[in-house]
Amino acid sequence: MRTVTRKEKSVDIERLQIEGGFLDGFDVKFSDGLNVLIGARGTGKTSVIELIRFALGARNHTSEASERSEEHAEAVLADGAVSISLGDLLETVTVTRAAGEELPQASGYYQKPLVFSQTEIENLGLSEGGRLRLLDGFVSEGAKLVSDEASAVAGIRSIFKEIAAAEADRSNLAHGLDAVGALKEKIKVLKEEAVKHQALSADLEGKQKQLAAVTETISATAVREGVLERFVEPTQKWADLLSGLAEDDFGVEEWDPFDGDDPLSEVRPTYVKLVAEARALAQRFDTLAVKAMSDRETLAKARIADENKARSIRSEVEQSVAGAGTVSRQLTQAQTELAQLMSRRKIVEERDHRLTLLRTRRDERIKLLDTVRAERFSRRVAVAKSLSEALSPQIQVTVERYGQYAEYSKALTEALRGSGMRYTDLVTSITQSVSPQELVRFIDSNDFVSLSEIASIAQDRAARLLGHLRENGAADIVVASIEDNVRMSLLDGLDYKDVENLSAGQRCTVILSIVLQHTSRTLIIDQPEDHLDNAYIATTVIKAIRNRKAHGQLIISTHNANIPVLGGADLVVEMTSDGRNGYVQICEQLTNPNAVNAITNVMEGGREAFANRAAFYGEHEL
Repeated sequence: MRTVTRKEKSVDIERLQIEGGFLDGFDVKFSDGLNVLIGARGTGKTSVIELIRFALGARNHTSEASERSEEHAEAVLADGAVSISLGDLLETVTVTRAAGEELPQASGYYQKPLVFSQTEIENLGLSEGGRLRLLDGFVSEGAKLVSDEASAVAGIRSIFKEIAAAEADRSNLAHGLDAVGALKEKIKVLKEEAVKHQALSADLEGKQKQLAAVTETISATAVREGVLERFVEPTQKWADLLSGLAEDDFGVEEWDPFDGDDPLSEVRPTYVKLVAEARALAQRFDTLAVKAMSDRETLAKARIADENKARSIRSEVEQSVAGAGTVSRQLTQAQTELAQLMSRRKIVEERDHRLTLLRTRRDERIKLLDTVRAERFSRRVAVAKSLSEALSPQIQVTVERYGQYAEYSKALTEALRGSGMRYTDLVTSITQSVSPQELVRFIDSNDFVSLSEIASIAQDRAARLLGHLRENGAADIVVASIEDNVRMSLLDGLDYKDVENLSAGQRCTVILSIVLQHTSRTLIIDQPEDHLDNAYIATTVIKAIRNRKAHGQLIISTHNANIPVLGGADLVVEMTSDGRNGYVQICEQLTNPNAVNAITNVMEGGREAFANRAAFYGEHEL
């Protein structure tokens, strides 16, 4: 099936509207720069963030947060709906999603924003997958690489199915071919006995020649019957399949002219024509099958007549020389069986050639998949280098090739279920020493000796393993990805510490610093200041925010006044609540008096508290 690639466009969130639920009536037009949501706890700031994620289908960055985010959005929305307008200089795209809808409904294609919850900022660095997804958010043409990989994987799976079908066909055709040698030896012995009988009667030689000619005709006819019989099966299968599909077709959905222009007006005639052609094609296949069966019946009648003629000659031979007819009959039967086997052997040889070609195509597609993954690794390395340079010397980001074996282990474990083997330690030994591609080569060649040596397992276990995988297919194994491993480190004193070994505050420092390097997509962050000290916010975070304002939209919910004030917010949205519903109190530019009052009262504790702190700092200057 041809894959259609949809080009996504980088656009800003222009407007957010919410109907129903806790935030019923919410309607805010955002700035294309820094937008800051403020308000007391419980007023709906996080809910706004999660409803944007829900409406646009933006992904979570940790598996733990995914279900929690959707539950939050559904609970806040109740039975309502959310609508978002996204736009650039040329076009506006409207996206809506109601509670309970599986996917957003959009008027066009758009690039999803990056949304980070508070817990995601805290925990993202702790998982291999989370760090990888964070890095991939910076990779250029990442969506195309994902599409290319999916296409390569689909191609590999498809050709594995073809190989499995060809191997099954080849196995059926090859059944009994191992008897060719014994049959040839039997014919040799029978011919020798026939020659002895022939010497006993002068009249016998002519009858033997006549019988040999009839026997040759019987054998040739039997071979032709076999060819026709094998032809009938796939031909009839095509006829039944096409006929069944055509019979099950109920036609194109009717359209009432009173509802306006028919959306299927251009394709409706073509559809009807194609269904008719399918019916006609089914009939042609059926005609072929009937013709082949008729030809086979004609050959069968001729063969039966020749067999009757052969029996008559053998009877005459038997009367001339006792036992000669029995030998002749056995010789005829053996020669006929041999002719049929040799005919099938030619087909098996053709199937072997086809299997060789299929495996070559499979290997080419596997190389293509490796090329796509190698390109992705190269781009990841470039991104890691760029991030390290931008955040040097405090933060380092590196990428190691082939660092995550979870998917490979899972595919191998699933393939070995039901094998009767104790495979827990076996899976570990193989995934750490043999690549998926190498394992497939071992399966093709049944090279259990090499597998045994490389994976350090007993030869009998290696042989059983390959036998089971050969019977059950290895497509899931060969396409399994051994993912790259991303390391993120923070300079702690004189040494770098990996993010997994850092405190919650240090982890947030690393992850938030990296997140804020995104400049090509709308970035939405919920309360990034938790676990961070004010000095870091006032210097590093604010610097990053101001640097990216000119490059992309940023929406942040926060309790820290430094973010809107020092960050130079373009829009301040104050949320409040009456206990039952959350709503917008003010929506103004930073310099607007209402915005200043909101920041002073909500984030600074009021003017008196702010003035007292200012006086305190003035009296205790260092």
